[in-house]
Amino acid sequence: MNKLFLLTAVVLLTSCVHNTEDTTICGKEIENISYTADVKPIIREKCMGCHQDYFLYDSLNADVVSGEFYKRVLYKRDMPPSGGLDTCDYIVLKRWYYNGHTSN
Repeated sequence: MNKLFLLTAVVLLTSCVHNTEDTTICGKEIENISYTADVKPIIREKCMGCHQDYFLYDSLNADVVSGEFYKRVLYKRDMPPSGGLDTCDYIVLKRWYYNGHTSN
């Protein structure tokens, strides 16, 4: 039991290490995520089939501010219901969210 706990702790700790020198993911610069260039295309392709109101940033932002975006897209990862986001899109949306989710 102690070996299993130790192994689990090591795996969890090593998975949390982030290489601060690597600033790209899937060919995108992740330090300066732009709503227009990086987020909007994901929203348009993956979300607007059901959330047509996301055409306007204010509608998307309302879900972000309410916590619904975080809960469904970033925490549960059950949006879109057709299969979720691929890793690259997920990371872009996560960076945008944690960097202040502005419309810039």
